[in-house]
Amino acid sequence: MKFFFKIILKYYLKYITKTVLFLHQPKIVAVCGSINKTFVRDEIVRNFKKEKKSIRANPKNFNTEIGLPLAILNVSSGYNSYRGWISPIIEALKAVFQKKFPKYLVLEFGISQKGDMKYLLSIVSPKIFVITDITQRYVELFSGMDELFEEYEYLAEKISKNDWLVLNYDNIKIRELAKRTLAKVVSFGEQNFSSEWRIAKIEKNPQGQKVSISYQGKEKKYQLNRFGKHHAFALVASLAVKNIRI
Repeated sequence: MKFFFKIILKYYLKYITKTVLFLHQPKIVAVCGSINKTFVRDEIVRNFKKEKKSIRANPKNFNTEIGLPLAILNVSSGYNSYRGWISPIIEALKAVFQKKFPKYLVLEFGISQKGDMKYLLSIVSPKIFVITDITQRYVELFSGMDELFEEYEYLAEKISKNDWLVLNYDNIKIRELAKRTLAKVVSFGEQNFSSEWRIAKIEKNPQGQKVSISYQGKEKKYQLNRFGKHHAFALVASLAVKNIRI
């Protein structure tokens, strides 16, 4: 019973979400990869808000076949309770008629099993995709790393020449995706000097860290009141996105 309910719910949310996106035409930035998705998403959102842009992002870990539509519709989850889903199902339908909708959506894509990328792309068509990194972290439901990479190869081949791929060039296999796409490519990283946006230096201080970012032969320093290289990584990825005009 639970299996059939999940299938019905999945497609109910999918087609309502597609209707809402068709009506409002928001510009979508998607963040995918094995690690650092949330940090990159949050940094992109911070940058957009500084520019006073109307924006919505995934709450918590709403990044899967059911969670992603809920995030777009701004509806809570019923989790494991049939009764708990009554209100979200009604609220999802009401979302079709909402008048105020954000101009930008910044969405995480959760890719944990074969076919996830294809299904999520059947719901949304982002203008910008950021691939943070691809590691062994979520390989359990795949036959191996090669099958996991096929999800991202599908993405690279699927998106159009008018879209953007923002790639972590520190990862060799992610770098190879640039050869498999018609989309416009922007690169970022730390270790690879061919990256357009590169972390040149990180200096710790009592307030957090000062990060020097190199772009087009020039360096600019940014103060982050947060500790950890993952925040510097999120910063450089978000700056690459910020520089793209969509």
